[in-house]
Amino acid sequence: MKKAIRNLIVGKDVYIESHNEFQRVMLSGHFGLLSLLVITFYLVLDFSFRPTILIFIVAFALILTSLIFHRNRKHCLANYFLFPTLNLLLFLLASSESSDTGAFVFFIPVSIGSFAVFNYTQRKVAMAFALISFIFFVLTIMGGASILPYRNFSESYIQIRQLINFAVAFPVTLMAVYLLISLNHHNSSQLILGNKQIKKLNQELDRFVYSTSHDLRAPLLSVLGLLQLAENSSSKTEMKKYHEMMQTRVLCLDKFIKDITDYSRNNRLEIVRESVNLAEVSTDIWESLKYSADAKGIEFINEIPETLVVTNDGTRLRVVLSNLIANAIRYHDHSKENKYIRVYHQLTDTSFSLHIEDNGQGIAPEFQSKIFDMFFRGNQSSQGSGLGLYIVKETLAKLSGSIHLTSIPQQGSTFSISLAQ
Repeated sequence: MKKAIRNLIVGKDVYIESHNEFQRVMLSGHFGLLSLLVITFYLVLDFSFRPTILIFIVAFALILTSLIFHRNRKHCLANYFLFPTLNLLLFLLASSESSDTGAFVFFIPVSIGSFAVFNYTQRKVAMAFALISFIFFVLTIMGGASILPYRNFSESYIQIRQLINFAVAFPVTLMAVYLLISLNHHNSSQLILGNKQIKKLNQELDRFVYSTSHDLRAPLLSVLGLLQLAENSSSKTEMKKYHEMMQTRVLCLDKFIKDITDYSRNNRLEIVRESVNLAEVSTDIWESLKYSADAKGIEFINEIPETLVVTNDGTRLRVVLSNLIANAIRYHDHSKENKYIRVYHQLTDTSFSLHIEDNGQGIAPEFQSKIFDMFFRGNQSSQGSGLGLYIVKETLAKLSGSIHLTSIPQQGSTFSISLAQ
């Protein structure tokens, strides 16, 4: 029912990015739909009083027009039709009958609603509509301002009308107040979440600056030292050895810069949903890594069907798989003969999971809770940047996914990725 009303107000395939704006549009739409029902009810109730029939029909048409504007994404214009119509309709009807019927009570939800459906930048417009409601209310209470012919009701009928008016006005008022409370709660929650994110970013920035300056300078200083050794050496064998060592340090520096770039892109770029062939992505990553010295002797087993296509952010999935496969290569076990990296999946109607399994060194239990921390290295001899698994975790968080590790030292590790389908 809730979804049907939403589709009726804004349309089936329409998405409103701002939660606050969506809530305001929905309240305005509910006001419009409820007003149509109330007008229809009173039209039948007062059908014998002909001067009001034309008023009801015109008001019905104007409110229906406001709903059409909502469906065409002209939400502000819809409110400009809705609230003047409601104010004028209420004044015409309430001023033409006894104040004992309580028809004037409808001015309360209309004035509250005007504040609820307009945002802060439109507060002057909201105040103007509320002021109009107040002026019409005063004119109604004072009497003598009736435009329509005055309607005399019996005492019993006045009591019935009073009950009907309050029964309709009360829930409408509650709806307007509830929206204002929910908007305030949402804004407070967003503020708390934003403060937590800022605190987290500040902490990461401090660590990032310190570790980045160290990890950028270390390879450069190593290359400078090797250059001096090479200049003082006349042996071609030693020169070749120094050049290979310099190449290794330069490649480490290049990998570190690439990790920084991936981290920056993940935080900055919007998510792009597209069709991703996971088998092709996994194979492409292995083809780009298999010629490295560390990958020698490792068998790559890709058990993902070639026909499996998921809808997700292809660039981010590639970053995740690239880091995990590169880690499996870097930390393989040289002592084992049948070294392998196995990639497989599990698929349901609502989610899919990827698993990257290896029979490498494994990870000690005391390190397993820390490996996803920024700049964490399991040992001093590690040639990694310490950013790879952190980037994997942050990237999956951006995709509303998660990662789980199962590892036994000297036997191997399995990283399991879960994502919504």
